[in-house]
Amino acid sequence: MLNSTPSFSLTTQLCQTETLEAAWRKVRVNKGGPGSDGVTIQQFETELNRHLRHLARELAEERYYPLPVQKFTVKKANGSTRKLSVLTLKDRIVQRAVCDLLTPIYEAKFLNCSFAFRPNRGVPHAIAEVTAIRAEGYEWVVHADIENFFDTMDSRILMRFLRATIKEPSILRLIQMWLDMGAITQPSRLSRWCAHIENTAQYVGEGVEQLVNHLLHRAPQLDGYSEFRAPPMADDWLVDESELNKKTGIWSQTSKEALMNLGRDGLMLLLANSKGLLRLVSAKQLLFIAPVALAALAAPAVGGMVKDHLDRPRKIGIIQGSPLSPLLANIYLHSFDKAMDRAGIRLVRYADDLLLLCRSEGRARYALRHAQKRLAILGLRFNSKKTQIAHFNDGVEFLGHIFDRDGCYQPVPDSRTKILQNQVQHALKKGAVHVSRSGRCMTRQGKQIATHLGQRWKKRGMRGTNAGA
Repeated sequence: MLNSTPSFSLTTQLCQTETLEAAWRKVRVNKGGPGSDGVTIQQFETELNRHLRHLARELAEERYYPLPVQKFTVKKANGSTRKLSVLTLKDRIVQRAVCDLLTPIYEAKFLNCSFAFRPNRGVPHAIAEVTAIRAEGYEWVVHADIENFFDTMDSRILMRFLRATIKEPSILRLIQMWLDMGAITQPSRLSRWCAHIENTAQYVGEGVEQLVNHLLHRAPQLDGYSEFRAPPMADDWLVDESELNKKTGIWSQTSKEALMNLGRDGLMLLLANSKGLLRLVSAKQLLFIAPVALAALAAPAVGGMVKDHLDRPRKIGIIQGSPLSPLLANIYLHSFDKAMDRAGIRLVRYADDLLLLCRSEGRARYALRHAQKRLAILGLRFNSKKTQIAHFNDGVEFLGHIFDRDGCYQPVPDSRTKILQNQVQHALKKGAVHVSRSGRCMTRQGKQIATHLGQRWKKRGMRGTNAGA
């Protein structure tokens, strides 16, 4: 049981083996394949106590560092593709532990309008809420879906939201590293330089991890992270456009801080794209390459490159499928939930799929415009193809349920329909075969009876002829 009393900080609880063991049990139940290090659940479990103690020591000494994410693309049933990421087992354990520590804190802040990724909440509760609001006379609805939500979340805004509640630098540093490791970088003017780094990087072991810790001067303070320079947000991070457009003071940093940020991002890039290094350089040689690369970046000859790097668009997106990403998604959209609540707009949201319920069509159009404006502040937008204003009586589909003039019902999925059709066809075919078999059986029996009767009549006729003679 996690202790949430003030005498135990989140960092202290995270570094306890009991916390990591509880997280491990949840990760094991969810199963999942190995990450980029190739370690499976079975291999980790063979020396579980040793691995958990080592992980706790890494966290306590701030030597923990996330390993590269295994990324691949799968095809959906509709023909589109989806990018999936698999974290290493130890990264999943630490993320699950952090998620378990933060969930009670944010559950006390989240509004009742959100239902996804929350304890004791789910689709049935969201459907029941929609039904209850409709019964109050809210017959008009805006059904909208946030376009590419996980891939377009702004990590800078997310970190500012987290700072509004979490005051422990060690926890914030962990989350920032995970965001940096899995974020999508918007197009850069240094694409060739980035490609060169990607092509010359590969596997990084314990020695490089120690080097990274040394180079970045990992300490409880967060001087190397410019994202934390922005002032904290008040009122549960309800923000307006002017606040988010304020400069974070990146050019006010000292040259040392700027170079540390640049070195951090470069090393993160080396780690995240380490595919073919063993064919190029050995791990021992990499120990010399990393500091030389940082020295080169500090040289006046590449001052323009440093400036271009600092001018590059910020990283966006978070990893889908990681243990912490659902909680981060709800934290990111909490300010949107509060904005809708303050505007008097009834909202039911399940992750990035939502309904805005209104009493009239005009009010629904206003709700849509207001929601679009609030999303734009967060760098998000609705999917135009999936956004509609409709009356419940005309039929509205939400979370696999249909709302119409007859009420609410769940249609039979296509797969179940096909199964039912196959079962019916099989039954009919089986029945036809049975009837056919029964008919053939009856025919054989009839022939046998007819033959038997014919023989008996024939014998009787022969006896009658003999008697007449």
